[in-house]
Amino acid sequence: MKIIIEELKIDNFGFIETLSQQYILANGSLIDINHPLSRIIDDFNTLSGTRPKLKNLGIYTLISLKNIYIQLNQESCLKIVDQYIHGIGWHDLQYICFLDIRKSNIYIHIIFNRVTPQGKLIDIKCLGANWQQYEVLRQSCSLIIDNPVHNKYLQRQFCNCCG
Repeated sequence: MKIIIEELKIDNFGFIETLSQQYILANGSLIDINHPLSRIIDDFNTLSGTRPKLKNLGIYTLISLKNIYIQLNQESCLKIVDQYIHGIGWHDLQYICFLDIRKSNIYIHIIFNRVTPQGKLIDIKCLGANWQQYEVLRQSCSLIIDNPVHNKYLQRQFCNCCG
């Protein structure tokens, strides 16, 4: 499996609407993903509005998982996302996640608000995935892909009931 993590700064949250037209809205934090899209974008703007001089409001992260040898569903992908976000320490940020699940490739789109609920700011100097982020993501993927519950090949290999 090939893993690519791209991180870009964004100056507004309108990109959320663009992503919603192309991909599955899968999850979010500190927002209600069941609200209309305009309300979700307003929630992002409200939080970033606590830092009125801020120019780059958010961080767009694109995670590409290519050449996956098993078919993962939305639930499995969300587990990978959750473990990754906790692993890099951004679980306390407001974010929204979109999924593009294909046969052997998965694309995870995440928009993070740079302003924390406590009013602190994520520095954009940290953009650009480092080796630790790749290691966290690799481990997150391994926990899901190498788990027989998600991997039918491993179910057959390790199952005592298949004789």
